[in-house]
Amino acid sequence: MRIRNLKVSNSRLTEGKYYPFRILKTMELGDESFFVMQDPMGYKVLMPAHFYPHYGFEAGQIIECRVDKINCNGRMFLEPLHPRYKESEEYFFDVESSGVRINILDEPEYFITVRDVFGLKWPVKVYSQKYLEENSDIAKCRLERIKKGKLFLSLASDKPIHAGLETGKTYTFTIVNDRINPRDKLSYFVLLDGNNNKHLLTKKYYTHYGLKKGMQINCRVDKFTSEGFFFLEPENPWYIQGEEYEFTIREIQKLHFSDGSVQDVLVLEDPYSDDIKTFIEPEQTKLLSNKKKVRCKVDRIRKSRLELEII
Repeated sequence: MRIRNLKVSNSRLTEGKYYPFRILKTMELGDESFFVMQDPMGYKVLMPAHFYPHYGFEAGQIIECRVDKINCNGRMFLEPLHPRYKESEEYFFDVESSGVRINILDEPEYFITVRDVFGLKWPVKVYSQKYLEENSDIAKCRLERIKKGKLFLSLASDKPIHAGLETGKTYTFTIVNDRINPRDKLSYFVLLDGNNNKHLLTKKYYTHYGLKKGMQINCRVDKFTSEGFFFLEPENPWYIQGEEYEFTIREIQKLHFSDGSVQDVLVLEDPYSDDIKTFIEPEQTKLLSNKKKVRCKVDRIRKSRLELEII
């Protein structure tokens, strides 16, 4: 079995934690603009600049950034601390407009548009007509999350209708349509549940599942999203969560970070999809270095990707 050494330009930080980063400069790569960020260890990482024009960032500034994700190639994704708002807090916003629109599910959807301190406008889903009839000029909203500089807001006093589905349970749905959402430009399947309520399923994660209009599929309800929809996970055609399977080992990658730390990554073959990558400890690397196969338990399946535990 091959052990491959790979160099990673940034240092190894911890997902979910905030760190101070210095903005060294901006640079252009193709048609995109990036901030060149210096991490606390002195190493560089790129952060897209076009998401944050209203943050007022300049070269030389030191800003707090959350490490949103470090993928199995060692690439780090940052979300800078918003200069005025914090996630999970509630704020009052001026209401710019309100009304009813037809959403991607071809259903009427109540909404308001609010304005933040920078003058940017953000849509907020409303779940009852009564709220609109009150016609308030001020809305108290909870900031559910901030991603790529966008505010995802919900009304503090208007609770969503969960259509009888419970998180963690599996239900049968029928694929009745597919369409492109003009807001995010992504393609979705439209699913119908047993109570004739419609739901969305992002197509790009499940292209290898062979899903088509008219099929009935079982999906687990993972969560209710800040956009006002259920996140559904279809049953994998080949793997069951909680079951054990034997996988062929393709290689072990050793990611060498700029601060001197090393992370081992086990790469497994999946005959039905892309290779599976999972972080492993040095002791596991020693045990697996002369093996061609390994038995793993499927801990979780999310967006069709397997999260494995080595048995």
